[in-house]
Amino acid sequence: MRFYEMRNRLFIIFIFILVFFSLPVYSQAITVGPAKIEYKVDPGATISGTIFILNEGQETRTFYAAFEKFTEVDGQKKFLPSEESELANWFKMEKSVSLKAGEQEEIPFTIEIPKNAPPGGHFAVIWWGTAPPGAGQVSIVTRAGILVFLQVSGEVSEKGDVSDFSLAGEKFFMFRLPEDFVVNFKNQGNTYLKPQGEIIIKNIFGSTIATFKVNSKERIIFPENTQLLDVAKKFDKMPFALGLYRAELALQWGEKQNDIIRTISFVVFPWKTVLIVIIILAALLFIATKGIKKYNQWILKKYSRN
Repeated sequence: MRFYEMRNRLFIIFIFILVFFSLPVYSQAITVGPAKIEYKVDPGATISGTIFILNEGQETRTFYAAFEKFTEVDGQKKFLPSEESELANWFKMEKSVSLKAGEQEEIPFTIEIPKNAPPGGHFAVIWWGTAPPGAGQVSIVTRAGILVFLQVSGEVSEKGDVSDFSLAGEKFFMFRLPEDFVVNFKNQGNTYLKPQGEIIIKNIFGSTIATFKVNSKERIIFPENTQLLDVAKKFDKMPFALGLYRAELALQWGEKQNDIIRTISFVVFPWKTVLIVIIILAALLFIATKGIKKYNQWILKKYSRN
């Protein structure tokens, strides 16, 4: 009985493998670029540019464009398919393209900014996918997007603030110079901001010990969002440090070059190095004391014989 059950199972597995490998293989990958389009424009202006689409699949496919608003919440992009994007009306370009396998095509576009366009930031993603307009998300087999950041001039508020600047772990006493800083920036305006700057570590005498770049990846912060900025860190070789130090954060952002400065202080006490030095000094002092004592005894012996 067991023999027949095992034979039936093996037969079913064989049929499954045969059917699976007999199915045609389709690769429907798509690559689009550039990854990001960013412009600062005046109302009524017209901008021209190009994007490219590459069909990395193994058959001819038609790709369709669709616009979708997006924002960021806690550093994560949040797409808003239910909200209509004004950029869909401002963009003028072909909304579909058919490409052979491995074929790439450049698509020209223009952006016509209305004269009454509201100032501030306008954000959208241009999805290029295999589902035609109105087919719904379920029909989308594959898609790739181009992020669009458009800042319209006018009564733009570029207000921002550093909500947190501290050492990771919020330590005050350290065993070596710190490399991990927390820099949280809050966008309090109505357009996107890209703050950049540096952290300078100085000793008690005001001499610069190290400089770290802040937001070197040019992370964009959306209105009413707070973002943790990256800090380029790691010393090539950790310098010796002992005493009181100060870390000074200087950030700049916006067309008007707004800036802000924050400072924190900390104490570096490399106890292992200090302990080794103390032990070495104690050993040298001990050896020196013994040597002087023996030398004095030798002198006394020498003159007592005379």
